[in-house]
Amino acid sequence: MIKSASTKLVLCATADHLLAGLWHAGKLQGNQSFNNDESGHAAFAEFLQQHMATPLYLIADAVEEDYRLEKVPHTSGAAKRELISRKLNQFYRGLDYRTAHFVNREQDKRKDDRYLFVALNNADFLQDWMKVIQALNAHLAGVYLLPMLSQVLVKQLKLMSPHILLCEKLSSGLRQTYLHNGRLRMSRLVPNVPMVASQLGLETEKTRLYLISQHFIKRETPLNLVLVSIDGSTQHISQEVGQDQAIECTDINLSEIAKNLSLPANLIEQMPELLHMQLLASGHLADNLAPQHLTKTYEFSQLKRAINIGTLLLALLGLFVAAIIFYQGFSYQSALKEAVQETSLQQHRYDEVAKNFPVTTIGSEDLKVAVELDKTISSYPKSPRRMMQIVSAALEKVPEVQLDRLRWALTNDMNIKDADKFITLATNDLPANSNAALPTDPTKLNELGFITGEITGFTGDYRSALDSTHKLVGELKANPQVAQVEVLQEPVNVSSFVSLQGSTTDEQAIQTQPALFKLKIILKVSEEKLVAGGK
Repeated sequence: MIKSASTKLVLCATADHLLAGLWHAGKLQGNQSFNNDESGHAAFAEFLQQHMATPLYLIADAVEEDYRLEKVPHTSGAAKRELISRKLNQFYRGLDYRTAHFVNREQDKRKDDRYLFVALNNADFLQDWMKVIQALNAHLAGVYLLPMLSQVLVKQLKLMSPHILLCEKLSSGLRQTYLHNGRLRMSRLVPNVPMVASQLGLETEKTRLYLISQHFIKRETPLNLVLVSIDGSTQHISQEVGQDQAIECTDINLSEIAKNLSLPANLIEQMPELLHMQLLASGHLADNLAPQHLTKTYEFSQLKRAINIGTLLLALLGLFVAAIIFYQGFSYQSALKEAVQETSLQQHRYDEVAKNFPVTTIGSEDLKVAVELDKTISSYPKSPRRMMQIVSAALEKVPEVQLDRLRWALTNDMNIKDADKFITLATNDLPANSNAALPTDPTKLNELGFITGEITGFTGDYRSALDSTHKLVGELKANPQVAQVEVLQEPVNVSSFVSLQGSTTDEQAIQTQPALFKLKIILKVSEEKLVAGGK
């Protein structure tokens, strides 16, 4: 059972009066009855003005009730709402108080949904009460049929018979409600019927014949007639009816359930509807029959309440987040103070140790360059692989060139000389730009290569030898990894300061004279991080 912590005003309207009860935290605080006349309507209006903000739940106990059990295709969402609305308009067009109660889902292949469509065929007895409610703009939550709450009562009593005919003696008369497997199928109210065995047997037979005509039961279906009372006074009546009608009868004493609901037994004996009102006040809501325009005030109040609760939760969340931020700020401030103190202590220790440092003659800039150079050397591993690959690629394009020697160096001095013992170069034989000093960066290491080679099959054709050398230089320069190529010696000495020697008829001397040349290659700095090394 769901216990509600809020205050609720539950009403039960019959043809001749209205019973009002005030519940708080699921317990009855008081009740009052109003006759269905002008004085009763005025008294009800005065009573209602005292509880304007209280949610209002209205139970209708009427004679003109209609029940139709139908199967509809299983749908969901908007299609389901549209289908149910179409069925309600088909059955109860023009009626204000109507609803569809979901019963179960079929187990066959189609798995259709089974609904009990319910409506009040005549709601004239409600109109005067509804006028008062609408005039005061009260918070009407819904209108509910009393048999819907009788269904809840059967569940509370844990009655397990598949075919139950529940008989209740109410202020409005005798109500018989048929339930199949605990679910409502039909109910009828007979006013001004005394609770005696003969009359009860007669009305039971009428109800049975109606159920057979509506195909709710078959003639051979065994009914379990359940009579409820607060004091067990119906026990002898159930025995007489059972013998006369040859029907199974069960007598239920409601005193125990009334005690669990904190309802006085004398009040239930005087006003049996209080039991159904208590079930509704305890949170057992049934299907609402009221149209939306009657409940819009209540829905708006619920929306306003939800907004207020959401605002309060957001405010609490904001305070919680602010507290966390404040705590973090306080923690950061404390950590900052500790860090400042620790820094001051370390600085003091450093100053004490620095007093004993030896005095050095090396300038700070030189030390900086040395440290940066050391970092560069340690973080960039190098090897002659790249130089060898570049030279090899160029030599493949010039097959007549023979490589005699390759020297590789990794240095920050771009102007180093090559100590080649195989070729001796005179000062006046060097090219004009060979003495030009290249810029030097002490923190940057460059890859340099010195190539010594000759033209194979040289027969004295110096023009062809020069072309081959220039072609090799062009192939090296075309490589995007090469920064500069410098010709240190041509395959023939073209200097005008050198005198010609030898005889043109000396063929043996021409054949043995090699066409030697020498190149200097400077590669671009690679982006790869390689360890600096030597040759």
